[in-house]
Amino acid sequence: MRGRFFTMEISNFESGIEQNQNNKDSEIKPTKRRYWKFIAGFLGIMVIAGAGFFVWNKYFSPQAKLERQTQENYQKYLNWQTNYEKAMKEDTYGGKTPEETLKMFIEALKKEDIGLASKYFVLREDGSADPKWIEVLKQKKETGQLSNIIDIVSRAVPDKEITTIENTAWFIVYKKDKPKELEADINLHFNTYSQVWGIESL
Repeated sequence: MRGRFFTMEISNFESGIEQNQNNKDSEIKPTKRRYWKFIAGFLGIMVIAGAGFFVWNKYFSPQAKLERQTQENYQKYLNWQTNYEKAMKEDTYGGKTPEETLKMFIEALKKEDIGLASKYFVLREDGSADPKWIEVLKQKKETGQLSNIIDIVSRAVPDKEITTIENTAWFIVYKKDKPKELEADINLHFNTYSQVWGIESL
């Protein structure tokens, strides 16, 4: 009887230990779950915060805006340069010398071909023809003054005092009745892309 009681006590004791162990395990498992949930949540917050900072820094920060604007401006410059070089290479109206260009210009005026005469002027910085010159020549034609321009340009001579400006040629025109007084000056510029001279000012 005593042995059976002792066996029951041992059995109860072992059951108690097992129960305690189960209780501890049941307590540990929720604790572990909470721990991993906390870690997962913390990492999630860190990822979201990092992604938010990356997006802000790349697209919305003052530095990002400045870099984007700089890149856009640089691309615009490259586009302008490409278009300008293309236009300059295609601009073949003019002579191989300044004198030849002036002669071609005079011949176009004699024929009253305003469209052709206007092509002997240099292109603008955007690579387009300057509409100012065709308007001036049209007005001169309408008022019968083309012959005056022909006369002036025909009397142009190189300005020997200006010889140091590269790809630029200066011509001067003296008054008929006062040979020492300047009546006009003509400036020509050399197109290095198409290798012809164009009239810059008249």
